[in-house]
Amino acid sequence: MALLHAILLLLVGAVTTFAFRLIRHRRLYKDLPKPPHSLLWGHLALFNETMQKFPANTALSIYYTAIAQKYNLKGIFYMDLWPFGPPQMILVSPDAADLVTKVQDYPLHEMGISYLAGLVGENAMGATNGDKWKGTHRLLAPAFRASSVKAMAGVVADQTVELFTPFLERCADEDGVFSMETAAAKLLLSISTVTILGGHIAEDAKVQLFEDIGDIVAYATMITLTTSTNPVTKWRTWWKKTRAVKRVDMFFEGLVRAREEVTRGVGKDAAGLSILDRTLIEGRGGYWNNGPLDPAAMRLLVDNLKGLILGAYGTTSDTLCAIFLMLAAHPDVVHKLREEHNQVFGDLKSSRRILKESPYKLNELHYTTAVIKETLRLFPIGFSPRTALPGTESLVYEGKAYPTLNQMIIPCQHTIHYDPEIFPSPGKFDPARFLDPNVVPAGSWRPFERGPRACVGRDLAMDELRVVLLLTVRDFDFECASIEPRTTPRASFTDLDLQLGDLAFQENAFSAKPRGGTMMRVRRTERGK
Repeated sequence: MALLHAILLLLVGAVTTFAFRLIRHRRLYKDLPKPPHSLLWGHLALFNETMQKFPANTALSIYYTAIAQKYNLKGIFYMDLWPFGPPQMILVSPDAADLVTKVQDYPLHEMGISYLAGLVGENAMGATNGDKWKGTHRLLAPAFRASSVKAMAGVVADQTVELFTPFLERCADEDGVFSMETAAAKLLLSISTVTILGGHIAEDAKVQLFEDIGDIVAYATMITLTTSTNPVTKWRTWWKKTRAVKRVDMFFEGLVRAREEVTRGVGKDAAGLSILDRTLIEGRGGYWNNGPLDPAAMRLLVDNLKGLILGAYGTTSDTLCAIFLMLAAHPDVVHKLREEHNQVFGDLKSSRRILKESPYKLNELHYTTAVIKETLRLFPIGFSPRTALPGTESLVYEGKAYPTLNQMIIPCQHTIHYDPEIFPSPGKFDPARFLDPNVVPAGSWRPFERGPRACVGRDLAMDELRVVLLLTVRDFDFECASIEPRTTPRASFTDLDLQLGDLAFQENAFSAKPRGGTMMRVRRTERGK
């Protein structure tokens, strides 16, 4: 009896303590801007209700957009998801987002750091803050200078014509359905083995690398799922990821040692250097000595190579899928693209030659760039939560102080991109809005984010997308497969699902990506036959 009595007292004490903590926490939101708030549930019930309106595993930023527009929330608002999620401060205006990305560089939130470090290592630039991040950024950034990136256009062209075009031709001849996600990932990984790693990779090693990166991405996707996963499947996915990381580490270590010897004595302005080569040369200028790499320098390089390759495999290929998705639904845009490509570059043979001789001519593809930007507006891929600056407790926006302590601070690109006051008719695919530099307000287009932590590979990614479009859209027509258009839209901010069905809403993965593998058909145009 005494034992039972003691257990009951412990239970009563635990429940009472939790109730006091719950009430105290909920009251913190009393005077803060927010959607309707429950003393019992906070915003948990509201968030769950919002999730139910969208397909399974929809990207989180889409939920914030739905909530912000339903309750007319502007600038900054709060989401109280305790105890199942961190308290969140959502920034939904360009000026508010700039305060934590551009005006001041707020540190990445520990959950984002833990997520990326678990995939590629704790030394990856995207998994660090403070002086460690600054040092890594100074090491890597020179390899992504505009002159270095533009010199890679010929490599991207060769990979596209020699790998992607024959694949599309086979698919057209077979008239079958294929996964654009897989095809784009293979293309971008193959491009990256040259632009990032230097192309010194045997074909069997490249195949193994693709499988290993795929296993890492599969694990990254699994741990972001909002639906439950079989425990055995979870363990198996984790085990495959763990083994894949070990293989990739060993492979990259060998590659780094080989390139270290080859680049010794080579100047940083030499032609034909990869990003790895330039980073090794830059590192000898003060990051490590001229002797063999010590274990810390090797770990730094390997972790960041994984981060760069994973980014190319995921984010750039996901954007390419979204572009083809939109082109399949907008033949008028395809027509304008083809006209621009013919006018600026001529036929395929001359296009490859010009890309190698005059890569800066890519900058003349204004409409192509607008198509890429509009796709990234509709389908932003990034999600980069921040945390409060050390020693501060609030953020001042439009003359008012907003508490930041213990908050996950989320600059929400998706919500900004769908704000009708910034982008009229935000659910409409309209590349022309990016042709006039005065139409889009400064700071409102931010798929690569802004400020010091903006994506270091953004110029390379944009050029890769321009080149792939230049060398494919005149020869092929793309068609979405297995689409089930809705009769009524799921959301107030877009009606793309009336055309694309659930493909209109990205799903959670390493980055927000088109769902279902982006299944497509392709046919040759008259020019491509």
